[in-house]
Amino acid sequence: MSLRKTIWKTGGVPAAALLLVAPWALSQTPGGANAGRGGRGGMVVAAPAFDYANNEGWLQLFNGRDLTGWDGDTRYWNVDDGAIHVEPTCEKPTGTIYLVWQGGEPSDFMLKWESKGTEQVNGGIQFRSYMTADPNVHLKYYGRGGGGGTLVTAATAGGGRGPGGPGGRGPGGSGGQGGGGRAAQSAPCPSGQPRGTAPSRAEEAKWDMAGPQADFDAANQWPGSYYEQSSPRFIASAPGYVTLGLPGGQRVTLATLHDQATRDSWFKKNDYNQFLLVAKGNTIAQYMNGHLMSLFIDDDPDLFLPSGKIGIEVEATGGYWTRNIYLKRL
Repeated sequence: MSLRKTIWKTGGVPAAALLLVAPWALSQTPGGANAGRGGRGGMVVAAPAFDYANNEGWLQLFNGRDLTGWDGDTRYWNVDDGAIHVEPTCEKPTGTIYLVWQGGEPSDFMLKWESKGTEQVNGGIQFRSYMTADPNVHLKYYGRGGGGGTLVTAATAGGGRGPGGPGGRGPGGSGGQGGGGRAAQSAPCPSGQPRGTAPSRAEEAKWDMAGPQADFDAANQWPGSYYEQSSPRFIASAPGYVTLGLPGGQRVTLATLHDQATRDSWFKKNDYNQFLLVAKGNTIAQYMNGHLMSLFIDDDPDLFLPSGKIGIEVEATGGYWTRNIYLKRL
């Protein structure tokens, strides 16, 4: 039986959406794949558990040795211990910068990778995104309309990644998880420590990206959230929620998945965490270490992006490593 044809109750979450995008969340109970099929008393098991370590049929995006196939400011981006590495510091801040994969613009796909961070670092994986300097881009995010337009980032649009309130990443707002954007691009330095000069926007413009992001931070506040660079929705779906995006940038929460304490028990601080993103049509699911972190169903025809580029983003201060990056088109 195919994954899409299996149906079960999901506590308020649309069953079809979870079935489409939840391969890692399904596990096989004793008795085999058909256990419970003969009667209504047993649990329906859709498939064996997703094998994260199996790379057969996946495209390796990073070779583990150098930045072949990627483009960014190599004053900051490098390879360290088999991982793509960047480390903004007070002495050498980066602002918000990107490393862009040059292999295409996937539409429907699965993407898996491992990331770890230290100190206050914040970053993420861009997907279905576009280059803001592209003169052929004519879309509806802030600053869209080609390379001559002014990019309005979340930082300049106001708000921050702190909890609660308008512009924050905490609960609240009409969408259920708050609107708004990022905090300052560089975290505060210790008292008396001089801050270096970050690269100018003009220096980084050729690599600047906008669009959806699978978020990450070393403090485990945002891993698994669906964030949009330069979009009026910003945090479209926070970790721990199933969210429906409505026309006009509005959002509604369909279900709550888990709380912060639970997510902290899953997160490996200062160590690599395994991530899986499944993008199929207008449904995006994100997993961390085998757990569904967020599910976003995008029904906004103006803000939905069906395909685009993949990249890595970083800001604040601390080390950020990303390795074992694999793509499978659906």
